[in-house]
Amino acid sequence: MATPQVACHLIVFRGRQDEDLVGVLREVQAAGFAGVEGGRLAGGDGPVAGRILRDHGFVQCSLSTGFNDIDRLDDSIAYAQAVGGSFVMLSGVGDHERDGIRAYETAAVTFNRAGERCNAAGLTFCYHNHSWEFQKYNGITGLERLYELTDPALVKACIDVFWVRHGGRDPVSFLERYRERVGYVHLKDLQYLGAEPRPAGVLSRDDAEFVELGSGEVDFPGIWEVLRPLDLPWLVYEQDRSSLPPGEAAAVSRRYLRERLGL
Repeated sequence: MATPQVACHLIVFRGRQDEDLVGVLREVQAAGFAGVEGGRLAGGDGPVAGRILRDHGFVQCSLSTGFNDIDRLDDSIAYAQAVGGSFVMLSGVGDHERDGIRAYETAAVTFNRAGERCNAAGLTFCYHNHSWEFQKYNGITGLERLYELTDPALVKACIDVFWVRHGGRDPVSFLERYRERVGYVHLKDLQYLGAEPRPAGVLSRDDAEFVELGSGEVDFPGIWEVLRPLDLPWLVYEQDRSSLPPGEAAAVSRRYLRERLGL
């Protein structure tokens, strides 16, 4: 079994990569990561971004996009190819608050087509979850319905373990259930801040915070036991915000993965 490479999602740098990409990449490099994930770098110029990344020994393993980007999929594919990417990742299904389960059903048709186009280009299309997809509609969650209606050969899952936990599920059990669906995983830790007893179901946004890996409650050793046999090419550390300087937060999390999990 091959050990996956570990990338750093640049969200922890809170947009600094748009003004100081080289400085950010130096900090990511110093922290010990093999690649990065993020939006379009270097103003969206794929060849320029690819050159800068290669100068630091990196590829951008995944391009992070939102639902509104689905109309520019050809551009996303070209960018991902230019930066050495493996994945085009998308989050969101449209207006789920207005349309309910229908938003997932409509999005599934679009995502299957996107998966075909990415597959033909040598890339993998992945859907990234948050916790709102765990809302139930007549006994089934939106995320389960989306998985039901999309072709697992064309639409993989970028499973974010923070948001699985935030959604009231156990990440280890969830990954075990959908292990054949996994394209890659966002390793993100959660610290619960809410009242006790802890409520069941989806937490409110203020009931949890993002913390460095190993500082919260997510069971990363258990997660790794599920993922180890899958021979995934990449895992991604992601932390939306930190009280530490971003480079320091990234280094703390990278050290945890190396020392605790051998990654």
